[in-house]
Amino acid sequence: MKTLLPFLAAALAMTAAPAWPQSKGKMHARHLLVSVTDAKGAPVGGLTAADFKVDEDGRPRTVSKAAPAKDAMRIALMLDTSDAAAPALMHMRAGAAAFLDALPPEDEVILITTGRQMRVRVPPSTDRKKLKETAAGLFTDGSGTVLMDGLLEIDDRFFKKADDHLKVIVLFTSDGTEISTGGREKEFMKWSPQLALRGIVVHSFVMKPLKTQSSRSSPSAPSSVPTPGSSIAEIVAENITNNSGGRYDVMNTTTALPEKMKALGEELAKDHRNMSSWYDIDIETDGADDAALDVDVAREGVRLQVLNTRR
Repeated sequence: MKTLLPFLAAALAMTAAPAWPQSKGKMHARHLLVSVTDAKGAPVGGLTAADFKVDEDGRPRTVSKAAPAKDAMRIALMLDTSDAAAPALMHMRAGAAAFLDALPPEDEVILITTGRQMRVRVPPSTDRKKLKETAAGLFTDGSGTVLMDGLLEIDDRFFKKADDHLKVIVLFTSDGTEISTGGREKEFMKWSPQLALRGIVVHSFVMKPLKTQSSRSSPSAPSSVPTPGSSIAEIVAENITNNSGGRYDVMNTTTALPEKMKALGEELAKDHRNMSSWYDIDIETDGADDAALDVDVAREGVRLQVLNTRR
């Protein structure tokens, strides 16, 4: 995989603003999540389908449904158990527990590890006790990390048919060797730019240790310098986080990982509580699900935010 790094890095750098061609087909529903707040940020309630106007690629669309959003989250907690992540094992276990404790009890979590192979340790579950016990029992699986394969498999198995959930990926990875199946890079590069359009948000914590080397002035006194370059795992994590609008955090040591993961869990819980300003909207379309949208509401002085689209 190392020989793919320059090509993959350059290719991923160009995926942040894709321009996908519009496709035409039979009519289907396109689902949107739209936040409507007043000038002070308070939720605007009581809206119906008649209050919304949606244009898709400049063409007016029929709004068939508009109702308050009540979706729970489905969170894929993806932890690196490869050789390179071994020094972080204790902090990773503690971080997973702190993260789980901070989440609302109704949100589903999938616990996944990516050392040597992608393994689903706990399928979608709200059982915090089982999730925490499983996380506490994690050990290093050896070899490299299968980050790309794992991400694509998570989507195929747990997200594509989860339209009744808000979809989140929280991953911790080292910057070690990426050993995903060869030949999946094109599939991944097509998938990554569509994350935000499909309402998938990725938050990444990346461990990039300092490299110890001898000082020129005193060979007996080692000094620490950042590891040069970026690994494929690091590039992948940064790309999907940027494309989805999530939080990206690189650390030389994982001492603060439990607090960082707890803070992220609290942020997600806050977002969940703020769902009172969100509406589920369905439009009828024969276009592509990534076609450009223009959403308006028949109220003065309101603020709109479109979170996601999905079929």
